[in-house]
Amino acid sequence: MPYTKDYYPNIAALKRDLVRNKHYRTKVADKGSDVTVIAPHGGFIEAGSSYIARGVAGSNYNLYDFQGLRRHKPQRLHVTSTHFRDRKLSELLRHTRLAVSIHSMGDEALGEIWVGGLNLPCKQRICYALTEQGFVVNADSPRYRGVHPANVVNLPSEHGVQIELASDVIASMFAMEGPPFARRATVLPTTARFDAFVAAIRSALAA
Repeated sequence: MPYTKDYYPNIAALKRDLVRNKHYRTKVADKGSDVTVIAPHGGFIEAGSSYIARGVAGSNYNLYDFQGLRRHKPQRLHVTSTHFRDRKLSELLRHTRLAVSIHSMGDEALGEIWVGGLNLPCKQRICYALTEQGFVVNADSPRYRGVHPANVVNLPSEHGVQIELASDVIASMFAMEGPPFARRATVLPTTARFDAFVAAIRSALAA
């Protein structure tokens, strides 16, 4: 989402100030895959991104999900991707060839999905797969391009793909009133758009 300045400069500073499992939590699933799906701004920070990342990871891809649990000013737990470093994620990335990160860009470009990152072949496959499913995709977005080498999604050997979803696109994936993850339910009711998005990304990763 479009934040002008992070409240915390890095994850280490955030953890020194906040309490694990009260203000934030980290969910990690190491499947032994060389592909890792990342939700660096999950939970209430970028609502819905945790659940979408979990769907993309499925049963075979690694998952790293950093969830902000504070309902009041959740954006204070946002650490920009170029500064996002966490030991558990670093351990996953040691055996990761390719990463995909899931984000919400809020109301920046309603109805659109912006796809960036340094792995151009995978980026192209993802753009094609999403377009085939009827999503509006911008592969040359004006912001949030995910091309900085220090972006956490680009740290693996073959770099990665950053996916930014507008808030209304995310809302269309959940059959519920209000923003996704507005409650701490483990299972949220999803729609056919959620299934289409997950299927598109997974097909591009498997190609």
